[in-house]
Amino acid sequence: MENNSVIDIIHFLINEIGLPLSAIDLGEKISKKNKISLPIALWSHGILSTEDLHKLYTYIYKTNE
Repeated sequence: MENNSVIDIIHFLINEIGLPLSAIDLGEKISKKNKISLPIALWSHGILSTEDLHKLYTYIYKTNE
């Protein structure tokens, strides 16, 4: 993913989902450690609900059309 895409995703997580930056930072650390995507890292550790994950993937899909 390009840096702009990551920044857009972080803004979406903060502004639309309401995640604190500390939760996103934790998700990024988990993502890098386990070599998985940020959304899956957040979801698999209970930081994102399934509904929030769906909203995020819908957002990503729509912005990449």
